[in-house]
Amino acid sequence: MGLSVGLGSQGDLVLSSDTLSAWVSALATVCIAILTIFLAKETWALRQVQLSQIEQIRKDSIKPNVDIYLKSSHAGFNFMDVYIINNGFGVAQNIKFNFANKNSQAEDVFQELNKKYEKLSMLANGISSLGAGDKRSSFIFSFIELHASFGDRALEYQSEVDIRYQDNEGKDYVSRAYFNFSEYKGITELGDGDPLRKISRILEKIQKDIGHFSSGFKKLKADIYTSDDREREREEWEEDRKQNENS
Repeated sequence: MGLSVGLGSQGDLVLSSDTLSAWVSALATVCIAILTIFLAKETWALRQVQLSQIEQIRKDSIKPNVDIYLKSSHAGFNFMDVYIINNGFGVAQNIKFNFANKNSQAEDVFQELNKKYEKLSMLANGISSLGAGDKRSSFIFSFIELHASFGDRALEYQSEVDIRYQDNEGKDYVSRAYFNFSEYKGITELGDGDPLRKISRILEKIQKDIGHFSSGFKKLKADIYTSDDREREREEWEEDRKQNENS
């Protein structure tokens, strides 16, 4: 039994069941081949995405993130400490700082603070290595001294800090921080500063006093009340009582 297909003037072409099966198989093979190529391409693309994500995760795991900021010292509200911290997951190496003035009206204030920065080696010469989550800090200046020198213009200081550093593979990074002293205008403090600092001073004073007593540097003043004193006091009391009775 065959299948007749009309071909116009060229006559009739009769396909046997075997021939039709062969054509169907060939067409299926071509479709499967095309689908296989498509799936292979998609698999390769997905693999590249996965590899890219894995590489990004690896890079993020060693990426440092260095920041610098100012904070009031525990010793007093007007004393400022500078903090350098690595907020990233990787070690930061060869850290360098560059301060740029952002307010030309306070150039003299900027130069004065720059002198203080240069006295601090970790700001002037940089830091060779700072681990993940590690930080460095130091006292940097006093607002009391700064205000004594420049008055209210001390609070006009504005500076941008360029921070350059590398990860442990030598890749370069740049981050920026901003110091704007106008943000401190109107800020006041209640009480006597940090309570822990106050307790520490009291304990330190007690420790010094105890040390002086134990070393003999200071002596305790003691009033000694003996049994003879008590007997003398009793006799005086009896004498006063008798005099009162006679009178």
